[in-house]
Amino acid sequence: MEIDPNEKDLFVEKNFFSQNIPYADRATVFNNLFFNFKANWKVSFGLMLALSVGIASIGLSQNSSATVIGAMIIAPLGQPIVALGGAIALGWRRETFQMVYIIVVGAVFSIFISYLYGLLLRGETPNEQILIRTSPDLRDLGVAIFAGAAGSFGYYRSEYSTVLAGVAIAVALIPPLCACGMMIEEGHMILAKGSFLLFFTNLIGIAFAAILVFFLLGLQHHRNSRWFYLGTMVIITMGFSIIFPLAMNFNNFNSASQFQTTLFSKAGDILKHSKNSPEVEDISVEGRAIIIKVHPLTKDVIEKERVKMQLESQTGYQVFLR
Repeated sequence: MEIDPNEKDLFVEKNFFSQNIPYADRATVFNNLFFNFKANWKVSFGLMLALSVGIASIGLSQNSSATVIGAMIIAPLGQPIVALGGAIALGWRRETFQMVYIIVVGAVFSIFISYLYGLLLRGETPNEQILIRTSPDLRDLGVAIFAGAAGSFGYYRSEYSTVLAGVAIAVALIPPLCACGMMIEEGHMILAKGSFLLFFTNLIGIAFAAILVFFLLGLQHHRNSRWFYLGTMVIITMGFSIIFPLAMNFNNFNSASQFQTTLFSKAGDILKHSKNSPEVEDISVEGRAIIIKVHPLTKDVIEKERVKMQLESQTGYQVFLR
């Protein structure tokens, strides 16, 4: 089914480079991008999403990077995000809301299913594969924008469709959602928030890049320019809302030594008022988690939880006492 708001015109737009964009070329892009016009798309989309969530959850539980990468490649959630950018560029209000709906339902479904997997898969978590997805910074936003641009161009020009697998690997969408669900199941809410922040960062980066690419390539629709400007401003505003936490994580990464020294001091001050006055032997920072090795470690569960919560409130990180 060919979808185009200007289907009666042969040359409906000129792109940023003053080249005419034939209707047939535009219709091909729309048919590839807006998958929700195809018959039975819900079944295939839901099936691929469920499979990718299952693979990602098992891979995270196993701490297997290869398995997690496999889940990234088959995950279908990237296409509706690119389509969201395309709908905004075209000024299609209904399609914009439909893509937002698909993304939200897909994200909630992924978190819920991974939560259930977390109940079944009992491993040494949080592990490396989970922790590296809990502390996104400005570099992740940059990767999302560049990868989103490549993915959008891949949908626009079929000869470059091979880049889509690389885009899926570069910008992980399902693994952070699965990490979020699994961490919610274990009660590690700080890590869950960090994982969701990574997903949201990738979503905003891809959507913004898609709007820009489709605008430059001539998919914008001048008669619906008001929705285009409104949608673009919403995406940019949402992007600015995550700049601060991303910048904070980036700053902590750049000043890792000073940050670790500060953590050592805070932990020491809190622990010296605890039972048996345990001493900090080692501190390591993994994503949004701080692993503190103390001696002696109290066996009093209530006291241990009190110290843990106090450290978390002062640092903003998930704390594990060993």
